Parts: sequence; structure tokens; C-alpha cells
Amino acid sequence: MASNDIELFQSFCRKYFNKTVNEHFRDVSNTDPDTLSRSVPRQLIKRICLHKDKDPIILTVGRLLIWWVEAKGLFDEYIYGIPSTDFEITHTYYPQVKLHFREDKYEASTNSRRPARSEVSFRWRENDYSTANINLLANKIVADFAKPPFFFKRGKKLFSYVDKTKGYFFNVTTDDEADAKKIIEQVIRIQDEIEPDWENKLKYHEDKINYLTPGTVRIMGDTKAKPKKRPTATVKFAYAELFIPGLTKPIIIVDRTGTKAGAIKIA
Repeated sequence: MASNDIELFQSFCRKYFNKTVNEHFRDVSNTDPDTLSRSVPRQLIKRICLHKDKDPIILTVGRLLIWWVEAKGLFDEYIYGIPSTDFEITHTYYPQVKLHFREDKYEASTNSRRPARSEVSFRWRENDYSTANINLLANKIVADFAKPPFFFKRGKKLFSYVDKTKGYFFNVTTDDEADAKKIIEQVIRIQDEIEPDWENKLKYHEDKINYLTPGTVRIMGDTKAKPKKRPTATVKFAYAELFIPGLTKPIIIVDRTGTKAGAIKIA
């Protein structure tokens, strides 16, 4: 039994946080931290996050920091939105799959900015939300986007592809038409094996905005650079969400980041 507050705190971490860590890294079956690999990323992060009986207090705190910042992605993003329950009450919609792409954080750090992101979504033409159907969808996304990781170069040119009969309304910003076709075709093939109608449905939207100079703004006497719009970066598939009417939380169907708890497939 813990004899003081420090031991009580560490005992709590071993009992409750280790359980959470093991659940989060359930694809890494080994629960003995000393036998986990130092070279395989998910095994390494799990090894670092698991608390041990002989840990000094500073290491206990360090493990907690790594857990929240690296494994759980605490500071990865800021989100503006409304409570999901309010959204479900006021909106009706068809099931939607949203694919998230993200630039490697270490590549972004060399440019002194947050990692570039991109999203592509489509309507899932399915009204049977069974475990079997959702698993089929997840397996298709794993095969087409996660293994190996699908990537494209986002940029400053805006392309759209609209097919109302199939529920496709794509807007992608890429460096060229080839990359736009690459991502659009890959997404379409999740549900359809037909060749996209590039001639009639793909449009390039030209504008005269200079995205290279985002400008500045004065805030409390300091000059701050505005966020750069349409940054050029190579973004890789990160995770996929499934939004189903009536659910206040999306289902994480595929996750490559290791930060999405409860993902159906971890790739």
C-alpha cells in the first residue's frame, strides 16, 4: 500500500494509466515495457508511456507528458465548432466518410509552422450500418490509403469534381491537375470502379490571389503574420472518420496516427 502522496500518485498511474495505455495500443499485444522494441514507433511510444514500479517521480511525470502530447496529440490542433448534440438536433444529412491527410510534423517544423492538413469527404451510399458493412468500408480504406500510406502534394490550385448523381462534390487544392486526379480517383474507387468523367466534371478554378504573401496584422502593438493559405506540402493519409446520422461522435474507422482511441482499424 502507498505510504505517502508520491507513492499514491505513482500507484494510481500504474493501476489506471497503464490500463488506458494498453487499451490505446491494443494492436501491440506485449504489455511488458522492457520487451517492447526501441525501433518500432508504436512499440517505442507504448514502452515510454507505461509506468513502472521503480520509476522516480520525475520519470512518472515525463511519461504522463509523453502520453498526452505525443500519443494523444494534445496540442496538435485547435478546433472551432458547436456541440455535436446541437448539430444532430438541427441538421439532417447522409452518412459521410471524411479522410484526413496531414504533413509530417517534423517536415513542418523546418518551415516554422503547424503541419499542413487536407480533408476529402464523400457520401457513403449505404443504409445498413452493420458491423460487417462498416468493416468492409474500413478494410477498403486500409488497402487503398493506409498500406502503403497514400500521399499527394497539396498546393495553391483549386480543382473541383462534381457528380450529383453519385453524391460527389470534391474541392481539392493541389500543385497540378495530376495530383488532383490522383486523390479524386482514389476516393471514388472506394465505392465505384468506374473511370471518373474528367472531361465533363473536373474544373480548374483560377484566381489572382497571391498566396505566397499572407500579410500581417497588428495585435496589441505586435505585428503578427497571418496564417498562410494553401500551403504547399506533401500530405499523407492520417485517419478516416464515419459520420452517421444520430451519432454524436464520428466512428474512427481507420487510424495511422496512433492517437485516435477506439479506431476500428489501426494501420
